[in-house]
Amino acid sequence: MIRLNRDDVLFILTILPLTPDMSQVLQAIYEGGEISDDQADELRDCCTNRLDEIGFDENYELTTEGKKLEQLIDKLFIG
Repeated sequence: MIRLNRDDVLFILTILPLTPDMSQVLQAIYEGGEISDDQADELRDCCTNRLDEIGFDENYELTTEGKKLEQLIDKLFIG
């Protein structure tokens, strides 16, 4: 299980294109909670795709959103 804090959940809800089911899961744990390994995998994939889309500027430097996405990708990694 992966624990997400309120800031993580809010960021994910505002920046990632999520399925209605995943949005509902995240809204349910907004006050702090855990997601399953499968949900973490799904979110990590979404974060990785979004990082490719908006995570870098014209000099291929990480944007503010890109830095947060990288942090979430690391947090959602299940080793």
